[in-house]
Amino acid sequence: MNIPKLKVQTRTDRGQRLSRRLRKTGMIPAVCYGRNKEPLPITLNPEELMEILHGAKGLNSLIELDGAEGRTVFVQDIQRHPLERSLLHVDFLWIDTKKTVQRKVPMELVGEAIGLKAGGIMQVVRRDIEVEALPTNLPEGISLDVSEMDIGDVVHVEDLKMPEGVKALFETNFTVCAMQAPTVEEEPETEEGEEGAEGAEGAEGAEGAEGADAKGDEGAEGKKESK
Repeated sequence: MNIPKLKVQTRTDRGQRLSRRLRKTGMIPAVCYGRNKEPLPITLNPEELMEILHGAKGLNSLIELDGAEGRTVFVQDIQRHPLERSLLHVDFLWIDTKKTVQRKVPMELVGEAIGLKAGGIMQVVRRDIEVEALPTNLPEGISLDVSEMDIGDVVHVEDLKMPEGVKALFETNFTVCAMQAPTVEEEPETEEGEEGAEGAEGAEGAEGAEGADAKGDEGAEGKKESK
């Protein structure tokens, strides 16, 4: 496996003044940790680093620090400017390529699920999962073919087919994705229906009033006749 090299320089100075001075020259400060060694302060060109990280493996790209004892590292943390989003500082993790590491890799859903054609909704619960593997065996991502997923189907982490030499890490068999039934909204009663009901009630009331008036008139006439 060809591991890309990143040119770096060790440094002894620290502090915000150094950081500002470095950035004016197009460089940024960084620190390399790991292997039970003292942290190693270095400087680097952020554009050269981003060119490596834009590769298929992203932050899981192995990098050889040329100028720092040839250490093989992962990017552990990146600090960015809150507005400009430019790199301000980078932490590297020095690893042993012969020992397994634990890293998060992205999930990739491939295929068109059967349930989607029936109006179902694909709910993605996990966008990445933690795996254990040798640094050189870390996959770009874990692919999951969802073509046969129908409404009601659920995929758990134990259902995933892991590449050879890669182990998924988890304490509970969590859900990765699920095909849910479409949501059916109840239609509200139409205004016409409400108006019709109100109209019917009004008509019944009017008829009752007319009937009462008619009885009143009949009673009045009966009294006149008896006199």
